[in-house]
Amino acid sequence: MTAVMEREIEPREGARLRASEKCCALFSARGTTDLTITEIASEIGISQRTFYRYFPVKAESVGPVFDWSIRRFNAVIFETDPDVALTEVLRLAFRASLLGESAERTLQLFPLVFRNSEMWSVFMRRVHDGELSVAPVLAPRLGLAADSVAARAAAAAVASSIRIALEDMVTAGADPEIAYVRTLAQFTSGPLVATPRRLPEVGSPPRHANLTSTGGANSTP
Repeated sequence: MTAVMEREIEPREGARLRASEKCCALFSARGTTDLTITEIASEIGISQRTFYRYFPVKAESVGPVFDWSIRRFNAVIFETDPDVALTEVLRLAFRASLLGESAERTLQLFPLVFRNSEMWSVFMRRVHDGELSVAPVLAPRLGLAADSVAARAAAAAVASSIRIALEDMVTAGADPEIAYVRTLAQFTSGPLVATPRRLPEVGSPPRHANLTSTGGANSTP
């Protein structure tokens, strides 16, 4: 854990984070998360009682590392000069939280997490938490109220871009940073912002509907 980490969290949370980092390193070294609590506690140098005090279930042993990534991501957005383009700020935040000194862990850990349904659930909860926490940090750069729907939508795009980039890394061997930037671009200029085709008026059936053959308004008894 870096000195930056130490300054950002309380002592007890720091101890929990260090234990989480050791768990993640152990999973990566073994190439599996299929280890017992007894094995994990012994390998990372804590008692089983301490393990359960830090992590109520084994899957939560990766949670503090995810929490730290969220904090670093948000801190970069908050601390970067406001004149820097938002797309570049978001790229820098991604690098700081998941690449750089964390790159090896990202590359080795996430394939294991994605194969473990319980750890996957922990990850998805953190994606949701990250979405909620980044909204008020993004809002000032976008000229939005922190509690606005627009700020929440922007945060959802960022959180989803991170998730999709990590999934592409695991399933397709994609470079996570490139996948992240590409996905962000899709949210800002992709299909949802294309000129829509005219939709049917409210209450009118789709053109392909055949009401007479499905017992609809024009059918006869």
